[in-house]
Amino acid sequence: MRTPQSIFEIKQTARKTLQQQPQSILKLGWAPVLLLMGIIYLAMRWVMNFAAQLPSTATYDQIYTAMTKLLANNPQIYQQIFWYSVEARLAYFLVFTGVTFTCLDLVRQPHQSLGWNSAWQLFSSRYFFATISLWLVIFVISQLGFWLPAFLGLLVMLFVRYGFIMTYFIYKDLTRKQKLAWRQIWQTLRLSWRLMRGHKLRFFFLDFSFLGWDLLNYFSWGVVNLYVAPYKAASYAAFYQDLLRLYEGKIIIK
Repeated sequence: MRTPQSIFEIKQTARKTLQQQPQSILKLGWAPVLLLMGIIYLAMRWVMNFAAQLPSTATYDQIYTAMTKLLANNPQIYQQIFWYSVEARLAYFLVFTGVTFTCLDLVRQPHQSLGWNSAWQLFSSRYFFATISLWLVIFVISQLGFWLPAFLGLLVMLFVRYGFIMTYFIYKDLTRKQKLAWRQIWQTLRLSWRLMRGHKLRFFFLDFSFLGWDLLNYFSWGVVNLYVAPYKAASYAAFYQDLLRLYEGKIIIK
C-alpha cells in the first residue's frame, strides 16, 4: 500500500523544484507580490481615510464607536466591503492559480525554461472562462457557511475549500489532450472531491505550516509574497502530484 508523503517531504520537493532555476522565484513571484501589495494598499488607504476624520488623540473606544456609527448609518458599506473582497480574491486567484499551473509543470519537468509571463498561464482561452466558472461555483457553495453558527460555518467553509482544492489541477491535466464540454468541466468538482477524500486534513496542515510566512507577508505589506507565493504554489503542485501517485495517476472523466 502506498503511503502519502509528509508535509515536510512535500515542501522539500517544492523547494528543490524552485532551486533548479535560480530565477524561478522572481519570474513566478513578481505578479502575485505586486497584486497583493496593491490589494493591501487599497484596503489601508480606506482605513487611513477613515482615521483621518478622527482626532489624533482618539482612544480605541472612540475609534470603535465611530466605526460602529459609520456602519450603522451607511449599511451599503457592508456590500462595498463584500464586493471588494470578492473582486480581490478573484483577481489573486487568477494570478496565483497560473503560478500553481507553472509549478506543476516544473515539478514534472524541472529543467524546462521559464518566461517572465509564467504567472499568466491562466489568462488563455484554454483555462480562463472555465476556471472562473468553477471558482464561482465553489465560492457560492462555500458561502453557505455564513448561514451557520460561527464555528460550524467555518468548518463547512474549510471542508468545501479543501474538498474542491484540486479542481483546477484536474482541469489542467484533462485539457492537455482534449477540449472538455461544459458537462465534463463540472465533473472536475466531483473528481477533486474524490481525490481529496481522506486528505483534507493533511492539506489543512500544509496550509497551516505557512501561517508564519503568511503573517510575515501581511506585516511586510506583501513584499515577502515574492518568495511565499511561488513556494506555496509549488507545495500545492507537489501535493497534487503526490495524490496522483497514490491513485496511480488515474483521473477518468466521462
